[in-house]
Amino acid sequence: MEPLYHTDDVAWIQKKDSLANGEIGIFYLNGNTYIKELHDEPDGVYLISLNQKYRPIQVLESDSFKIFGKVIGKCKGAEIPGFH
Repeated sequence: MEPLYHTDDVAWIQKKDSLANGEIGIFYLNGNTYIKELHDEPDGVYLISLNQKYRPIQVLESDSFKIFGKVIGKCKGAEIPGFH
C-alpha cells in the first residue's frame, strides 16, 4: 500500500478482530489479502488504499471478510536474516 508500505516490507501486526475507523489493517476479502485503511461509512464499510491509483473496495454483507489485525509497524524484509 504505497506510499507507506512497499514490496518486500514486513508488516508488524497486532492481532485484533475489529479496528477503529481509519486504522490500517490486514484484511481477507473473497480470497484476497489486503493492507488497507478501514472506513466505516453510513453507506457501508470500505477498504481504502493510501495509493490514489486504487479505488476503494466496498465490503458487502455477502462477502467473505475477516480482519486479521492492526498494522502497528514495519521493517524491510532485507533487515530480517533469512527473509526471502
